[in-house]
Amino acid sequence: MPDSRPIAFRYVGLFLLGCFLFAYPVLTLFNLDAWLFGIPLFFFYIFFAWSILIIFIILCGKIPEPFQARELEKKQP
Repeated sequence: MPDSRPIAFRYVGLFLLGCFLFAYPVLTLFNLDAWLFGIPLFFFYIFFAWSILIIFIILCGKIPEPFQARELEKKQP
């Protein structure tokens, strides 16, 4: 069975990025009485950061690992 640690490290890194983006001290930076595109800055940050994390998770799952590419080449005649 191929080693799946590199992709697991990617997901751990994304988890830590999410923990950082939604940590209380970072959230207080955006808790201002300001509006961006008609949306309060705090809510804009929450939804923007959430969507960026979702995009990164999708990309993390789509990028093939080098060992997976080699395994696919070996299986094809």
